Amino acid sequence: MTRLMPQPSETPSQRMRNTGGQGKRHCWECRRRCLVCDSEEPGCKRCHKSGIPCPGYGEEKPTRLKWITPGRVVSRDQKHKKTLRRKNQDDYEEITAEMIRELTPVGKYARITIPRIEINDEVQVIAQALEYFNSCIYADLAPIHDFGQNPFLYRISIKHLQAAHLSPDYLKYGMLCMIMSHRINQTNNALQLKPLMEKFYFYWGLAVRSLNEYLNMEDKRAGNTIIAGILTLLLADIHQGRSLDWRCHLRAIYRLITLRGGFYVLYKSMSMKPLMLCFWFIAVIGDTTCPASDLFMENLHVEALSFLLEKYSIMASQIHLCPIQLFPEIFKINHLRMQGARPDLFDAKALQEVAYEILERINSFSPQKLAESKHSCHEDWVLVGKAYQAAVALYCILSLQSLSVLPQSSALRRQCAEHGELLQVLLKEALASRRLKRFMVWPLVVLGVEAVHGGEAMRTFVANQLTELSHDAGTYVPLTAKRALEEFWSSGETRWDDCFDRPYIFTLQIAVDTSRLMPLYK
Repeated sequence: MTRLMPQPSETPSQRMRNTGGQGKRHCWECRRRCLVCDSEEPGCKRCHKSGIPCPGYGEEKPTRLKWITPGRVVSRDQKHKKTLRRKNQDDYEEITAEMIRELTPVGKYARITIPRIEINDEVQVIAQALEYFNSCIYADLAPIHDFGQNPFLYRISIKHLQAAHLSPDYLKYGMLCMIMSHRINQTNNALQLKPLMEKFYFYWGLAVRSLNEYLNMEDKRAGNTIIAGILTLLLADIHQGRSLDWRCHLRAIYRLITLRGGFYVLYKSMSMKPLMLCFWFIAVIGDTTCPASDLFMENLHVEALSFLLEKYSIMASQIHLCPIQLFPEIFKINHLRMQGARPDLFDAKALQEVAYEILERINSFSPQKLAESKHSCHEDWVLVGKAYQAAVALYCILSLQSLSVLPQSSALRRQCAEHGELLQVLLKEALASRRLKRFMVWPLVVLGVEAVHGGEAMRTFVANQLTELSHDAGTYVPLTAKRALEEFWSSGETRWDDCFDRPYIFTLQIAVDTSRLMPLYK
């Protein structure tokens, strides 16, 4: 039977690549090379002309099939028959290669007639996107203001539209991609999906091209807007379910931060504060769902934690709601996981003592005191505090037991069971709140790992909530989590690192605040 509707386990990008928008399925070799397949049976003509045995159209990727090596993109078009590498051998070489490799669907859609974008048309497209942001995205985010006026959440005005017109193309088109991604992930109509995907890849290609051009300018490559542009493309990739190695973006940003003098220097720039907060949160939360042997935080200095937490404590609670008292504990657990993955270098008994100290601080955290420190929404803050307390405690025990830093004791198993049952009750209430639901994806993922012990009812709750959250928030992130968890539940494994055997990132931050960069546009 011809498949007309997208499957929930596929990203919007995969839906278009796998079906061509018309029910066709590309062979695995054409998908590997990012070419348009003619879908002929028993093998496609592209493979035949290339002298390659066509691997067919099966549901599972053939074991002999290898994806293109990062840094090289092969195309039949003569203008693309070359190795795409940057001359300078810095950390951004990897991100550029990855971006260009991911950009290849633009070549596919370029074979479809796309109208030339004139300046008036471009202004109209941007204006329509900003109208969508105000009427749909901002309207969904506005209840967050109930926690207190959030300086990083605002309607986009005519002033912002004018600034967008004057801003570098990678920021302008990156913003369009974020907005289109939201619309794509809320679209269930297959006929509407194809043109939206074409537009997304068209503007995504323009954003990458513009970013590469600026990176070739010595006086521009380490600027504030470059960091904002990379963060924007990173979030666009994550929300579209396309990022194969999201940390390559972070490595590029970290290198730029180092070139600028480090966190201490950049903090003095008011325009960089929201960008640094976004970077730091993604780095720390992202490491929680990465293999312990492959954490990004190896690039970061633990001693910088107290400085960053002190400077960003107010903003952190306004943007991500993770209680600032618990955030450093997540960072320290990450650090302990990194050490636990190298038992030959660290003393096991010393690591266990540190782990129990962290767990004691988590259990002694008071959600009531957190709420008392806030000016409004005290009941919600108690709910947030309890949910994150249970989630961080579960993360501490489960992730460190995975590395034998903590023992597989009956006492710790009882703690996990109690935290899991409580967290499910708390999340049921929090996910029903327009103010809170966007901040609950990470606790929900943590509950999903505990659900391997918690039974079928808990697993069903997590899967259903992730599906609903994906549509409500306009992002593929929860579906990525759902797919990873379902594979984990059916694997027969129970360890944290068995669930996250490759780097994942689960954040629902929709964009970065570039309003303070506006004076730099002119």
